[in-house]
Amino acid sequence: MGWEWRENNREKVLECLRKGEYEAILTSQEGALDALAHVAYELGVLDAAAAIQVNRQREGIPDELLLRTLAVLPFVEAIGLSAAANTLFEDAAVLLQLGYTAIQINAGFNARHGADYEEKSTQSLPYHPEVLRQELQRIDLGSLAEFRRTCIRTLFERGVVKGTTYAVDGSGLGADIRVVGLLNVHRECPLWINWRVRIGNESEKGQEASVVLDMVDEVGDIAGAEAIEWLLMDALYADGPLLARLKHERRIDVLVRLPEDRRWYDQLKSLLRMTPEAWKTHLDTRYVAGHKQTRQMRVAEMSDLNDWDSFLDTAQALGVDNPTLWGYAIEGHVVDDPEQAEEWALVSTAAFSSPWGAYTFWRHRWQVENSGFRELKEGWLLEKSLWTFHNPVVAAARVAFTLVAFNVAHVAKSKAGERLARKGIRRLRQALNRRFGSVPIIVFADEAFAILHVEDLVEVLGGFPPQFSFRRPPGDGLPSLS
Repeated sequence: MGWEWRENNREKVLECLRKGEYEAILTSQEGALDALAHVAYELGVLDAAAAIQVNRQREGIPDELLLRTLAVLPFVEAIGLSAAANTLFEDAAVLLQLGYTAIQINAGFNARHGADYEEKSTQSLPYHPEVLRQELQRIDLGSLAEFRRTCIRTLFERGVVKGTTYAVDGSGLGADIRVVGLLNVHRECPLWINWRVRIGNESEKGQEASVVLDMVDEVGDIAGAEAIEWLLMDALYADGPLLARLKHERRIDVLVRLPEDRRWYDQLKSLLRMTPEAWKTHLDTRYVAGHKQTRQMRVAEMSDLNDWDSFLDTAQALGVDNPTLWGYAIEGHVVDDPEQAEEWALVSTAAFSSPWGAYTFWRHRWQVENSGFRELKEGWLLEKSLWTFHNPVVAAARVAFTLVAFNVAHVAKSKAGERLARKGIRRLRQALNRRFGSVPIIVFADEAFAILHVEDLVEVLGGFPPQFSFRRPPGDGLPSLS
């Protein structure tokens, strides 16, 4: 998809109109991208971008506009607009809020400094991708964290975070970058509530999973200690001290997959094989790549497990006299193909009413795979995007803007999103109408755009100003056309 960012330049557009040289004159309307922008506005994303600081001031485009560009850039890349599309943002209220808009062009976004740009510099193309990359590199990482916290806080304040069950997972982005995220796994509206970007060979293992604890603590500071009740974690986070600290310091229960190479795994399976009456059989329906699949599952529980040394040591150091865990063994196969078999185990810091209850609760974690990292990579182009990851600051910024956009899109699809979109539209339209009346006109010309009152358009094209009730409101602060 090829596009560039056009400046909001009223005087340039008016001069082009006087010469009869313009590309399009449109009335304000709303498309898919505009609707997302309205929800982003109401969730405070555009205002939150003001919290981001840059390490060096630059001449030319204000940093405020560039940062707002970056905040909506994931929408532009992921929405999949066809090459036939004209303007990406067609709502004049959104254009006012952003300051400029994106327009499809033939040159193409990824030509960069190639043949198409031999006679153009970044000075003559102020919204060239290289300028955005330079802005990313200047971002202060500490202020980027404040942007993240502001966006998280607004999600809770607007009441769009549902439930208290979360999944923790990580995924690599290239050879040296890993994202660890905390996903609220509510079926209606999964949301990335926190995340961290790790560079190089940093590892969670052996460090009491400090990243997970840091994310949990930050959410607690923002939304309260009761915001998280359960964490569902993969085998990478089967760390005894982590489980103990979450359970007995943070009052958060954990259900974690047990690695198959652990002594505990073999011990659990051996004990349960000696008690065949502990196993219960159920049929389970899954959808794999869109295809319905029925599996026959066997599950069993072992309670009062108290020989995970690192868990016991940490829990006892926290003042817990008799810390204990529960283990759940799972076996199963596809009904139509018994050779497609599975065998694994879970460990929990709290008891379930039945082994099957533990298994079905764990299935919520699959949301982080289906609606989490897979969607980020395939739908939001987190790995394949044209943004560069060679700079750690750029990597952290790319992840932050994309995960915030992911949240906005999922909120927009929910029932709460419809309400927020309407509220955002009303608030932006009120400001728009005060300046341009109820029928604003958008004009594109000479790599710029302007929003005009209908009277302005008539006058600059040589007509007489109409004498109807929709005359330009007095005292709107706009410059005279004379």
